[in-house]
Amino acid sequence: MIVEEAKIQFSPAEIELMCDAGVLLTKNRILFGIRRLLEVLEARQQQEAYLADPGDLGPALRPMPKISKGENYLGLPYLVLDFPRQFDSRNIFAVRTMFWWGNAFSSTLHLAGDYKDDHLEAIVAAYPQLKKRGYFIGISEDPWQHHFGEENYRPVFEFTEDEFAEQCTMYDHLKIATEFPLRDVHFVGEDLMASWRFLLGICGMEFRDPEGF
Repeated sequence: MIVEEAKIQFSPAEIELMCDAGVLLTKNRILFGIRRLLEVLEARQQQEAYLADPGDLGPALRPMPKISKGENYLGLPYLVLDFPRQFDSRNIFAVRTMFWWGNAFSSTLHLAGDYKDDHLEAIVAAYPQLKKRGYFIGISEDPWQHHFGEENYRPVFEFTEDEFAEQCTMYDHLKIATEFPLRDVHFVGEDLMASWRFLLGICGMEFRDPEGF
């Protein structure tokens, strides 16, 4: 029996891209640069944490920061820096700094289990600050979705204070996040650092320099 080979058709634009090795070399240079950006942030975060009064966040800060990468979050490459990064089957305390190709940089506080219970009151009390600073709250049952589509995040300013408090108790997890444009890459490090400090400050961490700069 003769098996007919599958015929895969490519457009002229796809063929041109396939023949252009510079595309992937440029992508690799970009990802190398983003990793260096995250490595600098990692060092700054560790230094800030060392000098700060962690309050009851000491145990959450014990695991070392970690930078991870992948090629396929909704089909696109990404890099993430997690610190703190306390994860187990029920309890989560993490601040995730993420680069997502073609979309944005983001900064996310992710709480679950005992950590959510411990910091829920502080998050609810921070409603005015979160609203003013343009933060979002996760509204999805799936805690591992990171995109800012309307089915996953909504701006805090769209909620009244009571509605925000109710949303905070909706699921076992709680996510508060913000995003920054990729075109701000040359100065986004300061924004990501400020968000990291802000999110941990809400949870009771006291930094030596309140402004951070």
